[in-house]
Order: sequence, then C-alpha cells, then structure tokens
Amino acid sequence: MFQRRWGPWLSIVWALAGGSCAFAQAVLPEVLVTRTFIADFEFDWGRDGVHCAACNGGAGNARFTFTDANNMLWVGNVDRDTGAFVPTNGRGVLVDTDAAQALDFGNGPEWVNTAQGSQIAYVKYKPGMEHTPANSGLAVAGLVGGAWSGAFVPGGDQRSSVIGSLDIDDPLPRLLYQNNSNFRAYWRYTDDPSSETLLPSDRPVCSRRWVPGQHAVVYTAPCLLRDTASKPAQAYWYDLLTGVEQQITFDAGFKLYAFAWRAPEFGNDFVLFTVSDRTTLVIYRQVTNGDGTKTWTLINTIRMPPELPYVASPESFVHNGKSYVVMQVSTSISPSDFKVPTQIALTGIDPALPSFRLLTNDNSTARVRMDPEYYITSQGPYIYYNRYVAATATTPLKLDGVWRVDTGLGPPLALRETPAE
Repeated sequence: MFQRRWGPWLSIVWALAGGSCAFAQAVLPEVLVTRTFIADFEFDWGRDGVHCAACNGGAGNARFTFTDANNMLWVGNVDRDTGAFVPTNGRGVLVDTDAAQALDFGNGPEWVNTAQGSQIAYVKYKPGMEHTPANSGLAVAGLVGGAWSGAFVPGGDQRSSVIGSLDIDDPLPRLLYQNNSNFRAYWRYTDDPSSETLLPSDRPVCSRRWVPGQHAVVYTAPCLLRDTASKPAQAYWYDLLTGVEQQITFDAGFKLYAFAWRAPEFGNDFVLFTVSDRTTLVIYRQVTNGDGTKTWTLINTIRMPPELPYVASPESFVHNGKSYVVMQVSTSISPSDFKVPTQIALTGIDPALPSFRLLTNDNSTARVRMDPEYYITSQGPYIYYNRYVAATATTPLKLDGVWRVDTGLGPPLALRETPAE
C-alpha cells in the first residue's frame, strides 16, 4: 500500500500509463508479470500461502485488486503454481466505477476480510460528479449473489486512504482511514458509523497497520517531517477495545512504518518492526514478565548496507515458521526519486541468524523498483513490484511493467488448504 509515500511523481507515472550497484551478489532472475501498469495492487488472503478454491462463492482467494487510470475497480487472479496474473492485464472482473485512483489520496483499494468473505474497501466518487475530495467517500464492495456490488458506507463522506482488517471470518470487520481535511486517522466498524473513533492525541499519523488477530493498530506519530529533531515520530500500539495507547519506541530516531505480528521463531510472541531515520530496521518483541505483565524489548537492529543506505516500503510475512521483511533499498533518501535505480531486499528478524540480502541487482539491468508485495505460491514466496526505466536529465521516466522475483526460500513445507467457509 502507498500510505501517501508515492508523492508527486505518481502523476507522471499515471500519465505514462494511458548507474549500477556495487553491492553485487547472486540473485534469481527477475520475471516479467505484465507490461500493463497496475499501481498499488493488493493481494487477497491467499497471499499467505493458504489456498481456498471454494471460498468467496467459488471465486477463491488467489486474487488481487486495483483501480486503473479510468477509475475502474478490478479483481484479477493469481496462478498459485506459476505466479502469473490471470488475465495478464489484471482486468478479470469489473467491480465498480468512479473508484479513486491510487494517486488521488495516496492509496488504492484494500481487502477487508469478513464473515461474508473477502470484500474490498476503497474510495469512491459520487456518480456523475467531479472527481474531487469533496465528492468522495469510503465504499465497500462484496459479492452478492455471485456478482460484485459496491456502495458508499454510511458516514464515510470525505474519508480516504482506507485499510481493511484482515481477520478471516471476522463478524465485525473494521476500517482504518483518515479524513480529507487534516489527515487525522480514525477507525470504525464497517457497518457502524457511530463507532468512528479518532486515534489518540489527535496527531498526524505517518503510517498505520492492523495487527492480525487483534483489535489493535500499530502506527508511527506525530508525522512532523520538518521537526524531527525536537519531536521525532515514535511507534505505538493502540488497543481498540480498551482505548489504551502504548508507546513502543523512545529514542531520538524518526520512525516511519510499523508492522506487528506473531513470530513463530519467538514462541509466537508479538513482534513489531519500525524503520528509524530511513536507514535502520529496528525489531521489538513483546516479552511476558514473571508477574504476567508484558514489556516491549528491542531484540534486533538491522542497518542498511552503505551502498544502499535507505529503506522504503517494508512489509513482513511468515513462511515455514520464520518471519521475513521485504523492502526497497536505495542510494537516495527520497523514496520518490525516480532518477536513482533501486533494489528489492529481504531479511529475517532473528539476531542469531543474520540474513539480509538483495533479491535484485543492477549487474545487467538498471531499474527503479517500487512498492514490493509478497505472494506465497506453491513454489514459495514471490515478491511483486512495479519497475521503471529511471529518468535522466534528458529522458523521462519510462514504465517497465509489473515484475516479480523468487525469494529462494522454497515451497511451503506443507501446502495449506482451507475448506470453504
């Protein structure tokens, strides 16, 4: 997801759609998925290697969603054995029209898991009206009688950058979003506008994520990019049921991005990562004390290599009992610098097993790689991303399609099959 990180350059990319790295190492080849520009695509829950062909009325869960440059909201499929997009251009089933593009609010459509199956949370414009923030609102689409149906959610006017909760068969799915005036962050139950709650302290939030299996959110705040010395953003855990916010980090580094999940390698305890000063991945573990209280403890610090010192778009996943973080790394501190080739990197989180490595390099093809997303196929985790030919002083940015690379982590130890709900 973008989380408002793509910046002004995306308008250039969207219009296009209608130097080598010294840190060389052996990598698997990059594979072209499609030449079609598909911005901010998001995979359904089959991305975690759980196959359910009968779920969602027989539509399965090996799917992705996105909005195209004509404001059409689509669902495409993923071949779990080959990793291919089906159809290649992603335009499998048309879900809705007048959907906001990823450029409009910094984020595209997102999945939300419910007791009725996978639904899509997105921003929609009022039909027949100009596509402006004043005419927008939150919307949710789901399968009704085997066909997609999308509609505004009550009380969702002038709200955007929505993220849906991802707990399978959730009877009370939730939405996390911001308003269009001052970008304050809120959460609510999808079907209950009266439940809308402002995240604590009324602070601008830099990044935010649901915690799987918990009524909780992790985020970094305050997002004061020009005042990082006196008020550096920190990482927080917010419990929706108790209304209690817990600060996780306290050091002077500016925190951006936050993810939390249960880590099998640490006894299924919760772990949280955030990025400090765009250069360092810091990982905390929630440890249970002898008296039953819980404390967040720093367990690992992973600094980016000097050749590629800056990290963006990190995302965690679990495969075969171990946790991994995939990310973009770059020589530029700006994640929207399209003149600088970038790489995709992967690391585990266990300090006893250092494992940072590049999944791509520029020995043969210098490219800008953005917004990596994982999908666990029957062959193992693949990382998907948009790729571009870098802009120069005399040539503009050029689209290069969606590509993927094999992590080399190998197939799932046991293929996970889930019956229909």
